[in-house]
Amino acid sequence: MLIRSLAICALPLLLLVSTNFASAEESEPHPTLTIGSAAPDFCLPGADDKSHCLKDYKGSKVLVIAFICNHCPTSQLYETRIKQLAEDYKDKGVTLVAIEPNNPDAVRLNEMGYTDVGDSLEDMKIRAEYRHFNFPYLYDGETQKITTAYGPSATPHLFIFDSDRKLRYEGRLDNNVREPLVTKRDAREAMDALLAGKSVAVAKTPSVGCSTKWIYKEAGRRKEMEEIEKNPLELKPVTSDDLEGLRKNSTGK
Repeated sequence: MLIRSLAICALPLLLLVSTNFASAEESEPHPTLTIGSAAPDFCLPGADDKSHCLKDYKGSKVLVIAFICNHCPTSQLYETRIKQLAEDYKDKGVTLVAIEPNNPDAVRLNEMGYTDVGDSLEDMKIRAEYRHFNFPYLYDGETQKITTAYGPSATPHLFIFDSDRKLRYEGRLDNNVREPLVTKRDAREAMDALLAGKSVAVAKTPSVGCSTKWIYKEAGRRKEMEEIEKNPLELKPVTSDDLEGLRKNSTGK
């Protein structure tokens, strides 16, 4: 399936106009897991049609839980870097697991302008196959029980645990959504420190991306659709003059 979002989201300018752009500084009713906390247990369905549990990764020296999603342009821009992170550290005893936290019915129509697929489990399968994810991609959008326990404020949002499964880092992957402009790779620095038996110098950073679509936001989506359906829609045949006008592109866009 052709997913035009990859091409569209390669334009960093679009991030400036994303309607669901958020940061960890936003006030959310779900607090983020605090540094030093034990990793909340989970067993979730994956895009590979298998069930994945926290205990499955008990042999890993470091466990990275990355909350990502399909529809968010910021999350899409980070997919390649997250894949590279998993690849670079897989032989060092690190496991990376991604969780899709959003309730699909809470994503507003105006937040779907950067993707051809939503955030359902079936759509996750399409995304994972198309992008060749090299990590488990798990779904928690139905109940959001695990998402509530971790408290990601945005996608992407990373949680990095040590061998005792204590949280040692949470926040961003690096300091710029535009990879050529990255000057600090926070997640890698945290992982390197843990693998070396050292403490993490900066344990918490802002997570910037699209806000988590909690179930309570479904009411806002329903209201949006009701307003859209109230507006009349007029259709008229296009003329050759209309097409010529479109080709001139007088808007400059």
